[in-house]
Amino acid sequence: MPTAPIIIPVIVAGITLGSLLVSEKRKMTKKKVLGISLISGLLNTANAYLVYLLFPPPTFSRFTGGGTFTGGGFGGGGFAGGGSTAFQFRAAAGGGGQTSFLALSFITGFLIVLAIVGIALSYARWKTGRTEEEEEPEEKLDEDEET
Repeated sequence: MPTAPIIIPVIVAGITLGSLLVSEKRKMTKKKVLGISLISGLLNTANAYLVYLLFPPPTFSRFTGGGTFTGGGFGGGGFAGGGSTAFQFRAAAGGGGQTSFLALSFITGFLIVLAIVGIALSYARWKTGRTEEEEEPEEKLDEDEET
């Protein structure tokens, strides 16, 4: 099974953080973060589906390469010739289906954006040292001073 692509979630996270930095409020609700993560997961699944269609994973038969088994007495037997069968066994055993690949791609796309944006927002709150409750009285004080 090919590895899950991550280029789409990285692009979505970059666009999200870029638009957040440009905005004046620099706030984002949890619903918006989850929605963006969901969209990223769906886009990553579509990308993975196209990758799976264009470049399907190789299939291996049980024994390829035409090797032969040789018999023998005390430890004289074995398998001779025919390529790397250990690699072929591991590839055949580790290969999942298309649905597991698409599910892995969705989870990857969802979690990458959620983690990047979540960490960036929590760092921004920690760096400023303010919470949402502390910001509201400051705005009210500014309005009172103007009157």
